Amino acid sequence: MKVSRNSSIRSTKSESALSSPPKRSNSVDSKPNTTTTRPTRSNSAPPPTRPPSDLSTGSASRTRPRNPDGAARVNGAEAGAAKKPTTNSEIRNWYNQKVASIPANDAKLKAQGASLEDRAKAAVKIRHEARLEARQFMSNPFEVAMLKARDFFTYGRLDGPSFDQLVKGAKAKGLTGDAVYQSLIDSSKRTNQTVNNHFNQQAKL
Repeated sequence: MKVSRNSSIRSTKSESALSSPPKRSNSVDSKPNTTTTRPTRSNSAPPPTRPPSDLSTGSASRTRPRNPDGAARVNGAEAGAAKKPTTNSEIRNWYNQKVASIPANDAKLKAQGASLEDRAKAAVKIRHEARLEARQFMSNPFEVAMLKARDFFTYGRLDGPSFDQLVKGAKAKGLTGDAVYQSLIDSSKRTNQTVNNHFNQQAKL
């Protein structure tokens, strides 16, 4: 029995059509909706919380406490003390105030049990540093040079006597032992009254 060629071809096509998977549709409507809804994120920061209000005034309370002690130092007596002296009279008054602090410092060291020699060294140091700092305040270099020249001819040093020189001078007066150091403490508290009067007279002119 002969099978026609056309029928075999049709048979083969039909079998291949049955075995091939169905074609996917490219239409948008046929695609399943796979998108998921994501929660929206907000980039804006939450509103700042306001500090509790002062019930008496209705205003917001301060975030930093006030410092009355610091304000007093800036606007009070310490502000005037921090002002740099300029005139010779102001410089001399500043120097006298530094020297006037020696007794309180000496009493403090005595209460702490410091020896008389250490107390004498501390008193001489305060006086010596006040001398040097006062000269730095002076604006006339000629006057500074004159003071240094006086110290040189008196003590052999441009910046005044050393502690050892003062001890030697006290012993030359006949003092011995603790009396030497006590004399240095006492003399450190005193300033030259003639010089004080000179600068006070200048301030009145």
